[in-house]
Amino acid sequence: MGVFVAPALVVRPARHTLQRMKTRLKPHLTTTELAIWGALALAGGSAAAWLDASASEVQGTVLIVMLVTFALTLPGRAPVVLAAAATTLGLVGASALFTGSVNAGMIIAFLPALIGAGGGRLAGRLLDTAASQLDDPPESEGPWAERPLSKRVLLAVALIAIAAAGLPLLIVNLRAAGHRTPEWLALIWQIMTLLGWIASAPLILDERSVLAPIVRRAGTGVRAFDLLSHLLIVACLCAVHVALLLLVSKVLFIPIEPRGHTLAFMALAVYLPLDLLAYLAILALGYVSDVERHRRESDQREAALRAESLDARLTALRARLNPHFLFNALNSVNVLARSGRPEETSRLVEGLTALLRYVLDERRTAVSLRDELDFVREYLAVQVVRFGARLRFEVTAAEGTSEALVPQLLLQPIVENAVEHGVARALDGGTVRIDATREGDALRLVVADDGPPTAAADAEPSFGIGLANTRERLSRLYGDRARLTMERVNGGGTRVEIVLPFETQPATPHSPV
Repeated sequence: MGVFVAPALVVRPARHTLQRMKTRLKPHLTTTELAIWGALALAGGSAAAWLDASASEVQGTVLIVMLVTFALTLPGRAPVVLAAAATTLGLVGASALFTGSVNAGMIIAFLPALIGAGGGRLAGRLLDTAASQLDDPPESEGPWAERPLSKRVLLAVALIAIAAAGLPLLIVNLRAAGHRTPEWLALIWQIMTLLGWIASAPLILDERSVLAPIVRRAGTGVRAFDLLSHLLIVACLCAVHVALLLLVSKVLFIPIEPRGHTLAFMALAVYLPLDLLAYLAILALGYVSDVERHRRESDQREAALRAESLDARLTALRARLNPHFLFNALNSVNVLARSGRPEETSRLVEGLTALLRYVLDERRTAVSLRDELDFVREYLAVQVVRFGARLRFEVTAAEGTSEALVPQLLLQPIVENAVEHGVARALDGGTVRIDATREGDALRLVVADDGPPTAAADAEPSFGIGLANTRERLSRLYGDRARLTMERVNGGGTRVEIVLPFETQPATPHSPV
């Protein structure tokens, strides 16, 4: 019976201890994940004990223990105390197996293990700070193995890979310089170097830092001045890097051989290309993150623009091509058909069909000025059937303006206002003029009518719903780069002027700051 009771007495407290550790240290960790991290720490401590069995000095074993706990806590998941305790337990237990006796003095390794674990957690938080300035792709619901790597992982892998690749190079140069323990010094220096790169990443990526203007220009094409600026930054960082390595080595009583400037120049020669690679890796991740963020913002704006465009089309169908307009147009079709004028009837039906097809076209959010002016001509041609000789119109476009892209249905509400509030109120009718010109990088559109003067001709003209919606659309698309003005004309009539950027690519909605 005791054979079965003894394991139960051990397993149950261990289970409760593990559960309390899970709750206090890392509530979002599962019991399985805690067990995995503990097993990895035990394996790391056992590896340190195996190396210690053939080592002639204890410093190497302590360094390996610190390195193990540092690597375990760097991802930000393993609890610091768990990593340090399990690594120490693995070291003591494996050493007892190799030597046949328990060395209680090895428990002191818990202190450097705890320091290494704390350093890994600190480095992980610095990585989090840097990664917070990098945009990760949206989280997917699929298996974790199929999810894209986060920018934090990519940054950590890139910097660790560069540090590992530089380790043999540093060992060779230290050995050539005559250092007694080049392997251990190189390992210590590379660990400190990795910490320095991780700490520098937030400063390089922070948009509020001094480096931000230079870093951000890297994505728009590097000029000679920018290239020199980057090289100067790397050179300064490398000089500070080497100075700190030598200073920390002296503080820790690590032998510096050979003395003088020889070791400093050797370190500069080794670390200059390594620091350059790390700097470029950080810049590359920042650039890729910016590209992904701009692409997602562009997609979101495009989706919003399409939704806004669809609302504009439906509004145009219900309000601008209002029932009165459609009733009058269909009544004109009926009158022409009864009077035996088939050609005019067919022409009017074709015009109405073209108007409805243009308004309901959901494939485009922006159209060429040529298409917009053709639509306006069709609209005015249908209105001529209603008003007859009372309505006259002129549409002109300067050479080179037809290919400019404008928001769909930009001119229609303005032209409708000119017809309804200008021509329709004059006994003799009037003329609606639409003129398009280019002035540098701007496209100027003018819609004017010569309607009757009003009693308040000197008053500031007010914007109706159609014009207010048009002004809001322009502000949303172009911000301060576009404007819409309206003024009364002496002697009668109204003049509406639109100025917007001359573009041949669809405009991205403007985001106010």
